[in-house]
Amino acid sequence: MFGKTSRKVFWLLLLIGGMIMIGIKSPATAEDVDIRAAWIWQAQSVKSAGDELLENAAKHKINRLYVNVDTTISKEVYRAFIAKADREGVSIEALGGDPSWGVQGREAPMLRFTSWVQDYNQAVEASERFDAIHLDVKPYVLPAWKEDAKPLVQSWISNMKMVLNQAKQDGGIAVHVDLPFWLDSYTVKGDRTADDADNEALSHWFIQNVDHVTLLAYRDNAQGSNGIIRLIEQEMQWADASGTSVTVGVNTKPMPGEEFTSFAGKGSAQLENALQEVATAFREHKSYAGSAVHDLTYWGELEPGEQTPPEKPANPPASAPEIRGTYIWEASQVTDDGGDHILAFAKQQKINWLYVRLDLDQRYSSYRSFVKRAKAQGIEVHAMGGHPIWGKKENRPRIKRLIDYVKNYNAEVEPDERFEGIHLDIEPYTLPEWEANRNTLLTEWASNIAYFQEETKKDSNLETSADLAVWLDTYPLPGKDISVTEFMIDTLDHVSLMAFRNSAEGSNGIAAVVSQEMEIADRLGKRLLISVEMKENFEGTHISFHEKGAEEMESQLNKLPDLLSKYKAYQGNLVHAYDYWIEAKP
Repeated sequence: MFGKTSRKVFWLLLLIGGMIMIGIKSPATAEDVDIRAAWIWQAQSVKSAGDELLENAAKHKINRLYVNVDTTISKEVYRAFIAKADREGVSIEALGGDPSWGVQGREAPMLRFTSWVQDYNQAVEASERFDAIHLDVKPYVLPAWKEDAKPLVQSWISNMKMVLNQAKQDGGIAVHVDLPFWLDSYTVKGDRTADDADNEALSHWFIQNVDHVTLLAYRDNAQGSNGIIRLIEQEMQWADASGTSVTVGVNTKPMPGEEFTSFAGKGSAQLENALQEVATAFREHKSYAGSAVHDLTYWGELEPGEQTPPEKPANPPASAPEIRGTYIWEASQVTDDGGDHILAFAKQQKINWLYVRLDLDQRYSSYRSFVKRAKAQGIEVHAMGGHPIWGKKENRPRIKRLIDYVKNYNAEVEPDERFEGIHLDIEPYTLPEWEANRNTLLTEWASNIAYFQEETKKDSNLETSADLAVWLDTYPLPGKDISVTEFMIDTLDHVSLMAFRNSAEGSNGIAAVVSQEMEIADRLGKRLLISVEMKENFEGTHISFHEKGAEEMESQLNKLPDLLSKYKAYQGNLVHAYDYWIEAKP
């Protein structure tokens, strides 16, 4: 890391256009021009000189990109890409990070990443060099942080010191970090604190020790007590005092349940207005350097302005549902490099979605291979768990154990080995209490679902979901003016409706029995999947496709896009379950 004196020399050299320090190239933007940056997490996008990437950057007037680096990609690819970016006035920072990089004993990947960037910069021309190392580590998403942040804070700082020392070597390279605004409520000793002069705020430590900070001020407005400006005032003052430059980061990724943290759905005009207000408010702060948007992909999906969704046409064209999935109930089928038969069947049946039940006694590595191979095949994998007794308050720790297992697993493995969400199958109506003490059971079940949603969303973006019987819309939630169904749909990210019927049409067909739920989900802006049964069933001939076979099931499912075309909530179909589907009659 550069010291404060060195940094002054750095900026002086920029002013006279004479940067000669080995390992750092002159930024493509002038000092008096605000940084306008974006994150790029798709490492492969730099291939073919990153033409599409740079075209998108130009569209948004971006002059700096934080580009996720894959060290297995040829250095020649990066040379061509960065040289072209330099000619187009765009600086490139080498983006890397993983929550585990903040864990004691896990510093090696971060040091290897730093070393790779340094070696690369020394081997290429000035116009082909990364402008800085940009770290996005986030150990605060690990479950251990919530339990006791102190050890993780200490190990994160310790690992960062090693990186900063390494960055000084061989001519030096600037180290930039992403930092959420709320880390000022933690101290370097790992405790939450108010005013404690003897215990430095964690944000302050970073601002004092790194070259540049991107403050993650994820809010959808600049003004007010919970707006961007108010939330980062303290950090800007610290940065002014230390001479550290700051870009203000905002979010455009959809954040269901936390919409106030993103500009998704609010239009590019609102985003631009907020960035301008932030720039105006901090213009007199010498630390203010510009803004950064997370990330370029989601930024490109914003509408020009906030718009009222167009009315649905009376008969929109039907299209095949996006999601086509099934349930894997036996964890042993996918652990320890298993699951080839599942993936072969998935390919044959064009499956792109799996709920996989986990055995929580298995080591994390047991699931890595299967999830990675499934994702490579275009399949989204959600961890599954549940039992009727999970509807009772006394069994809430079982839900917590599943949540913690998935979060810890995701923190330990590579991005392409992670679960996308957690799915619950509880069905407490099979318990004796359903008849004996239904109101209490419903209340506890709803409370457990709310707890599941809240705990899962703490420190994670995992999607939450659950199976739901279609007839639960007839049961009110005790003490609430809504049905059990509406509560579940409103609370979770998506719901899988157990529409166990073997005909799509008719007054008791699939489309009819889900219509009430579809209307609720449309009103609440939530997604629904439809689950049908292939298991043998003795409750009636209208329930399962077991006797009718797979061909008839496909015929009925193919009718649903037309029958449900007016519902935006309808997202696709699931077959319960893999073990029955693979043995189904033709």
